[in-house]
Amino acid sequence: MKIKNIILYSLLSSSVLLAASCRKFVEVDQYDKRTLKTTDDFRYLLNNKGNFESSYILPLITSDNIAAEVPTTASLAWGENYQRAYIWNDYFYVDNQQDVAWNNLYKQIYIANEILDGVMESQNGTTSQKLAVAAEARVHRAFAYFSLANQYAQVYDPTKAESQPGLPLLLKADLFENLSRVSLARIYEQMITDLSLATENLPNYPTFNYHPSKIAAYALLSRVYLTMRNFEEAGRYADLALALDPTVYNLEDYVSGSYPRLIDDKEVLLSKLSSGFIRGPINPELIALYKADDLRLKLFIGTDVNTYKGSVYIKPLFNNPYYYNSYVGLNSPEIILNRAEVYARQNNVAKVVELLNLLRKKRFAASKYIALSPTDISGDLLQSVVDERRREFVGTDLRWYDMRRLTLDGNYFKPVSRTLNGQTYTLTASSPRLIYPINQEVLTLNPEIGQNPR
Repeated sequence: MKIKNIILYSLLSSSVLLAASCRKFVEVDQYDKRTLKTTDDFRYLLNNKGNFESSYILPLITSDNIAAEVPTTASLAWGENYQRAYIWNDYFYVDNQQDVAWNNLYKQIYIANEILDGVMESQNGTTSQKLAVAAEARVHRAFAYFSLANQYAQVYDPTKAESQPGLPLLLKADLFENLSRVSLARIYEQMITDLSLATENLPNYPTFNYHPSKIAAYALLSRVYLTMRNFEEAGRYADLALALDPTVYNLEDYVSGSYPRLIDDKEVLLSKLSSGFIRGPINPELIALYKADDLRLKLFIGTDVNTYKGSVYIKPLFNNPYYYNSYVGLNSPEIILNRAEVYARQNNVAKVVELLNLLRKKRFAASKYIALSPTDISGDLLQSVVDERRREFVGTDLRWYDMRRLTLDGNYFKPVSRTLNGQTYTLTASSPRLIYPINQEVLTLNPEIGQNPR
């Protein structure tokens, strides 16, 4: 079996994982040299934000939230890697370039596996403390696998998932794990197992939002089941999360004041950050979905007349002018909109109206807010929720994931065309370009993984 070269990263950021490996691309200690002994050692590994918070970036540029044509100044600012992702190219990285997203996510899986392998036998901790650490590791691992599956694997189809190729499934911190892909169904089964076990030993809310909690696990379960098209379970877990009364800010309170920093943001249930920044330009069709008085348009979207020459996403800058990375991860509005989508698919007009208004009344000044009525959305309940998701999740990864799963819903996926350097490219519902290519650097070391169709 091949040495596990799948993870192209260094674990030097963790103070408890010491010494460099003698093998290139496998910079981890041998088991008998590790210093993870006490329960606190494993807790410190979880508390290191650098291990789990930085994630990926390409879903922000491959989705139709970005304009169909970008000026040369914007494409130059992006660089060639992002330009290739923008047109869903055969490959995104060249030569010895690393796929930061793949590396980050498998690094998180590896660290989660290290924790799960050892924490229950660790010293100087109570059983409840050990179970809590293990539960957090399971949530991080599930989030990483969901992100990988929705970038590097096919769109989950419940009628085909047992035969759809998934990903290498690594559940042990072992240098000799089998790297052949398991089925997509198996990947999702593992997410559900991890999250279901985790909920038993997590607090309802975290002390800091980069720690997993019960409400975050419920939110992620709702997202996973929504992607699996198991709408009953998606709704059930959204209800469990809603029962914990998640915070949704009234944006009117922040028109003339400071919006909370990420670490203080109560809407954020599990903090994850993009591994770089893509500001825009935002698709004018998306901007047109906002009402003029929508405070999301006022507070989180700005204009750049120089580099991007259009509307840009500025929420990360709202409270820190030097901070560009977008918030990905889990948040309170997603729970509401997941539940609304399930009701829309059940043709429950009254509940869809109730939930959309629950969110929207926090997105307008009280003097400008006009509640939706059933007649406003009865023409197409699902489209009304999809549109609200686009307004709420601009600047995040969720639109790309929604685009992928909506390919199984007929006309709810619209072909996306975009032009770069005078050439036009189109993404259709049946296109293999809805799946990211595996970096050649990974495949050279691990050919058994196999490239995705292009």
